Amino acid sequence: MFLKQIPGDFTPPAAQDDYDQELLSSLSEVGWHNLYIAGEEELPPFSFSLGHFHNANHPELIVVGLPPETSHQMLNIAAVHIHGEGEPIEPFRPYEDFLQGLNVAFIPVGLEHYGEFLGYANWYYDGLPKPYPVMQMVWPDPAGLFPWEEGFDGAYAHQQPLLIAKAG
Repeated sequence: MFLKQIPGDFTPPAAQDDYDQELLSSLSEVGWHNLYIAGEEELPPFSFSLGHFHNANHPELIVVGLPPETSHQMLNIAAVHIHGEGEPIEPFRPYEDFLQGLNVAFIPVGLEHYGEFLGYANWYYDGLPKPYPVMQMVWPDPAGLFPWEEGFDGAYAHQQPLLIAKAG
């Protein structure tokens, strides 16, 4: 269903404006770029990566419900694992002390969420024959519980909706 690696003949899209050019330059020079989208009435704020799949054959990452500085720091720490250490991020594995005492886990993102959350990545990877993979970096509630654990504080459910594929 998802591509396992980027095809050798993949060509990124041409820049349509100055922001596109800045993003494409960042991907070429650094290997990835993080984008922040401010929250709206129905959606919390979120940040996602662009470039991990193209430059490291690794799923892109998204983190939902955190301020831009925090989410970008988390995405950059993950990028060091992926690009710097060559260590892939594994789905459903808890990562302890990922960011100064903060544990995280990663879940695959369902295709039904791509349109609402991954617009720029959809533009970038539009020429691929199949969808590109994405994982959501999930953070715990103040008690350290993840949304799928018993006792998770439901007040955080809207702030961090899980983007996993819906059964069905």
